[in-house]
Amino acid sequence: MSRSPLILELLRKSIHLSSLFIVVGYTVILNYFGHRVAVLVVTALLLILLEIEYFRLEHRPKLMVMFNDLFRRHEHNSLSGAVFLVISCVICFAAFDYWVAVLALFMTVFGDLAAALFGRCFGKTKILGDKTFIGTLAGFAANMVVGALALPEFLLLITSMSIVATFTELLTNKLDDNLTVPLFAGFTGQMVVYFFILELPPEFTFLGFF
Repeated sequence: MSRSPLILELLRKSIHLSSLFIVVGYTVILNYFGHRVAVLVVTALLLILLEIEYFRLEHRPKLMVMFNDLFRRHEHNSLSGAVFLVISCVICFAAFDYWVAVLALFMTVFGDLAAALFGRCFGKTKILGDKTFIGTLAGFAANMVVGALALPEFLLLITSMSIVATFTELLTNKLDDNLTVPLFAGFTGQMVVYFFILELPPEFTFLGFF
């Protein structure tokens, strides 16, 4: 059954939103078992996803045909964006401070969601390829809002990461922005933390239950 481009975009982004469960799961495991175990669990998730992708690409089971519309054209014969997003989760959690990693991943999800939806619905002026001015501005605004909600006292960190995330998403074409955006934004954020000696709050503890 054919679906409109907007409905397909919403379905794809809903899959991206499910990656927020990775952040929640990582945080829970981090609180109970520590950083190394939490990273290993996310890595295990990546391996499972790679196995699924192996069967999808190498054997093309009929069951997967019904999900073809959820994949972009270039993903029909290559790794999906979900794989790159989980790769980003592993790298971000392994390399960056907790809040820098969380912000980088949140900006990837919500910034991309806002840019895609506003760009499709209201975007008229194109900047680069199919990227629009309205979409890019919406993505930047979403990044700032997400950052302000998470760390309202760290405006410099939020702004720096938002700018880098927005421009990385704008300039990414042949590479996958699920990989480039969180890594560049996260690296920028970590450098800001080191250079300005920022003291970030402790890891999120779910209202003190852990």
